[in-house]
Amino acid sequence: MKNRTIKILLFVSLAFNIAFLGGGVFRFMQMRKFHPIHKRIKNEKARNFMQQRKEMGGPLLREFHQAKDDFMKALAQENINEEMLLVKVDSLIAKQIAMEREISKSMIELRRQLSPEEAKDVFGKLRKWMQSPEHFERKDKHPEPHRRFKRD
Repeated sequence: MKNRTIKILLFVSLAFNIAFLGGGVFRFMQMRKFHPIHKRIKNEKARNFMQQRKEMGGPLLREFHQAKDDFMKALAQENINEEMLLVKVDSLIAKQIAMEREISKSMIELRRQLSPEEAKDVFGKLRKWMQSPEHFERKDKHPEPHRRFKRD
C-alpha cells in the first residue's frame, strides 16, 4: 500500500475512535445528572437508609400511581359522574397523604441516626437536589423515562 493511503486510513480510524470515545464520555457526563440522590450522598448510613426507604415505599408509590391512573381514566370517560370523580379524588389525596406521612416518618428516623454535621450535609444535599431544575426536568430527558401510567 502507498504511504498516503495508510495515512488516510490512520486518520479515518483515529477520527472514528475519537468520535466513539467522545460520545461515551459525553453520555457518561449527561447520565451523571440522573443518578438517584441516594447515590450522590456520601454518608453511608444515610445512603443505606434511603435505599431501604426506597424499597419500603414502593407499594405506597404504586398505590398512589394506580389511584392517579384510575382518576385519569375516569376523567377520560365519555359520561362524567362527578360523585365518582370526587370519590376518586378523595382516594388519591388519601394515598398521597399516606405516602408523604411515611416518607416524613422515615426522614425523622434518619435524622435520629445522624450527627448534627451529618444531618446538615445530607439534608442540605437533599434540599439542594429538590430545588434544582434537573430534579424537575429529569423525567423528560432521561433516556428511559419512568412510566407512571400503563400504556393501553
